[in-house]
Amino acid sequence: MKLRGNKGGGQKLKMDRSVDMEKQIGRFVNSTAEVKFLEMYDEAMNRWPDSRRELKLETSFGRTHVHSYGNGKGDPIVLLHGANGTSASWANNVVELGEHHSVFAVDTIGDAGRSIQKAPIQHAEDYAAWLDEVLQGLGLKEVHLIGASYGGWITLNQAVHSPRLLQSITLLDPARALAGLTYRAWPFMLWASMIGPDFIRRAFIRWTDAGSLTEENQTQLVVSAMRDYKMQRIPPQYVSDDELRSKVPVLLLLGEKSPMHISQRAAIRAKKLLQDVEVEILPQAGHKLPAYLVNDRILRFIKYLPKTS
Repeated sequence: MKLRGNKGGGQKLKMDRSVDMEKQIGRFVNSTAEVKFLEMYDEAMNRWPDSRRELKLETSFGRTHVHSYGNGKGDPIVLLHGANGTSASWANNVVELGEHHSVFAVDTIGDAGRSIQKAPIQHAEDYAAWLDEVLQGLGLKEVHLIGASYGGWITLNQAVHSPRLLQSITLLDPARALAGLTYRAWPFMLWASMIGPDFIRRAFIRWTDAGSLTEENQTQLVVSAMRDYKMQRIPPQYVSDDELRSKVPVLLLLGEKSPMHISQRAAIRAKKLLQDVEVEILPQAGHKLPAYLVNDRILRFIKYLPKTS
């Protein structure tokens, strides 16, 4: 007697795997929400200088959208925004930073923006591999990598797992990486991101800003990102003591009133473990560090770094 296998079994398994893969990819809730978000995104990006350029890079994790600005002189600066922030969040930084450097702001894969995720981000090493591909695609080396909040964790993660293209890193109140999150931050963040309604999302933004004002168009963009885009990436990771022994020079700027972590604890741990670090806690500042507080500090840090051979 001849036994027959289930011919459809293999096809069904492939379909199940495809569905599981799709569940791990960040996406907008529907096409209408995507169109409205991108309209707000483009409006917010109008606050950048008119001479900015846009680039699209194909990576193993999807198409990555990059905005560039600057005079082409000096070593390159690459900016990584915080969760839901998009490259629009750097509008107040780019003119000053771009006066003596080429500046590249990356829409992080797996977050709302113009980058389009195609493969899951499941491990810290995945983000390092993705960013390596982006930096190589841009033809950059000796990069000054700057990250805010979640982007601060990605920046530190790059120094841990793939520092070869980096000359320095700057961490702007990095989320969780150095001191964990406060007991209030996790539930408030999840409530605002996953449940809402919008007045809760706005309250969360005000809470993290700790008194500094975010422009209304940027606030609207972040609210839309929290509501209309479903991120499926890993949360920011607490970086171990051994991993913090990176030799890449670090500028760490923390907000005194940041509600996301205990800034003094982050500063102490950074000074203890990082081999080459400058640390400053900015008085009265919250989690979002305004450009007028950080731009000059960043440029001075970069200017006086010893040149790598």
